[in-house]
Amino acid sequence: MFRGYRRALPICALLAIVCLLAACGGDSGNVPDAKQLLSDAQAAVQKAKSYHFNLVAENPGTTGNVVIKDADGDVLVPDKLQAQGNVLLLGNAAQVKLIAIGNKQYITDPITGQWSEAPGVFDPRKLSDPQTGIAALLGHIQNPSTPTDSNVDGTPCWNTSGTLDAQYVAAITGSTAPAGSTVNVTTCIGKSDKLPYLIKMSGVAVQGDSSSTVRTFKLSKYNETLTIKAPI
Repeated sequence: MFRGYRRALPICALLAIVCLLAACGGDSGNVPDAKQLLSDAQAAVQKAKSYHFNLVAENPGTTGNVVIKDADGDVLVPDKLQAQGNVLLLGNAAQVKLIAIGNKQYITDPITGQWSEAPGVFDPRKLSDPQTGIAALLGHIQNPSTPTDSNVDGTPCWNTSGTLDAQYVAAITGSTAPAGSTVNVTTCIGKSDKLPYLIKMSGVAVQGDSSSTVRTFKLSKYNETLTIKAPI
């Protein structure tokens, strides 16, 4: 009788551990509702005062005066942006710097490096606008998947995917989307602060894009102190 009891002890202990892990362990018992997660992210990003961003476009369309291939910079909400990156200017590859303040935009000449005004290149106010910017993008993701555990550059976040009318990507691309176009989108929302750290978009978001076009937009360094001034 006692031998059987002793043999049962390790099994009982193992079952107890399994039960505890199921109830309390990891994130498996705390997966948020996808729609609520995106709603929380909408609210959180609208409170952000500044952030750093990195945009990489794979196989972007080449239609238009300025096509952003990659960019790295900062946004000071609601209407200031500074960035540097690689673009296609009238089909020619160039490395430029960009500063936008309200309705004034400045870009460097790819040959001389001199600054000049360049109206219409990129409007940072659209990124901050709740009707057209990042908050609108998050709020219009359709059929979001069940969130899964992930991280972006070491920041723990919840990953969820869905579809999106491409018009809500225009604030990031700086270009108007073809009417009726839809993209697949994946976003990762910070577990501790509900802020978006990744927005990855696949499909036709700009005229000339294809099904192989992918844009990865990373956000970081929220609410750091920034100063962005006109260069001229």
